[in-house]
Amino acid sequence: MEEHDYLVCPDGADGRLKRRELLLSMMSKVSSTSITKEGVFWKEMAGVLVSKLYTFRQAVTTISQRYFDGEEVLFPDLVRSLADLIKYTEELVVMFNDEVAGKPEDRMDLEALRPWDAKTVMQQISDLVNMAKADALDAVGEHQAATELIQRSLEI
Repeated sequence: MEEHDYLVCPDGADGRLKRRELLLSMMSKVSSTSITKEGVFWKEMAGVLVSKLYTFRQAVTTISQRYFDGEEVLFPDLVRSLADLIKYTEELVVMFNDEVAGKPEDRMDLEALRPWDAKTVMQQISDLVNMAKADALDAVGEHQAATELIQRSLEI
């Protein structure tokens, strides 16, 4: 007996076809020089994602150098996963620039999304250090202190 893969569409085949058409229309270059509102939305979301990925990578590198004498603080599979996620997201941005962006000002500049703002990186480092402190407190049975530390971190 031959096996087949099936895709269950909770909103039905019509919803899936509409989604496909939307994605195809977004990816095809339009004769007009401006991008669609979906393209603008994607550009904004991708910009935030890439910026956060770059900031996280810089924060981890700084923590590694500052607290661990340059030793990698992430497990090797997480390092690879982070590198892959950044690489594939950058490739999506390049595809967006090639296929969707009509005008030069619609294009995404990856270099501009890098964390040049030290305050942003320092805030990420502070958040990661506080999470590590809370984990350590929780591991030694100081559950209330761990909870309070996290709550203070979230109030900032």
